[in-house]
Amino acid sequence: MEAFEAWLLHRVAEAVEAGEVSANILAELRTEAERAREVPQEEGHALAVRAIAERLGLPVDQAEKILGALEAQPTVTQELVLRRIVEAWPTGQRKAYRIGQ
Repeated sequence: MEAFEAWLLHRVAEAVEAGEVSANILAELRTEAERAREVPQEEGHALAVRAIAERLGLPVDQAEKILGALEAQPTVTQELVLRRIVEAWPTGQRKAYRIGQ
């Protein structure tokens, strides 16, 4: 997960440098990454599931099933899926950033 976190922070930093997203997003990601290291893994997992469920408008049990299915995949598949999600995420952030400027 550390390699993914480093890649994610680097990817967002590139988007900030290109003026595509707010620098606040990078600061928030760094803060959340630090907080995540301080929370026991089981508690952090539960918090992440709830946050994902809220963001996607899904019941928590459905989000747990989806994440369970992802976690059952080989590590390389998990990383590929996460990278695709992250690559798509800045598109929405760019739109929101441009509207807010």
